[in-house]
Amino acid sequence: MGGITIKIPLNSLKAIIIPIVLLGVIYLWFVDSNNVTKEIQIKQITSTEMSKAVYTKEGSGAFINWVDIKLRQDEVENIVNWINSVPESEIIELNQIPSNKSINAGIVFRLKTNKEIRIQYDLEKIYITRTDLKKSHVVYSINQEELKKFFDTQLKGFYFGEDKVKDF
Repeated sequence: MGGITIKIPLNSLKAIIIPIVLLGVIYLWFVDSNNVTKEIQIKQITSTEMSKAVYTKEGSGAFINWVDIKLRQDEVENIVNWINSVPESEIIELNQIPSNKSINAGIVFRLKTNKEIRIQYDLEKIYITRTDLKKSHVVYSINQEELKKFFDTQLKGFYFGEDKVKDF
């Protein structure tokens, strides 16, 4: 029985394979590097800062003071693990943090690459802004109950000495 053989010149084969490989590399570069589910690496964090708003009355005026909070290493590790554990279904990518939101607490992770990850909380949602991805910055919100509880605990009594935070 005679079979059919197809002969493709080696130059034509290279002309087909090279563009396919290049398209694959470009696809992986852009898709993976802008992926908001990219895990935060604890070993990349060089410093952390946390602050919260504290509302006070003085005379007839009200003031907002930002108070720094020192985070322990175990708290930093918990925060990173909570964020990394968020399933994709609980992540909503945004263009920016909504302007009608009042941020009550925030955490900044400064990274070895001179980039940063900002975590901000408005008593309802957690917003994350990352500059460690290929885009200049990526903003998204997450739903993560343990991290909300952590923020709520830190915010106890912040609103004129009262608990504006819902009990959990």
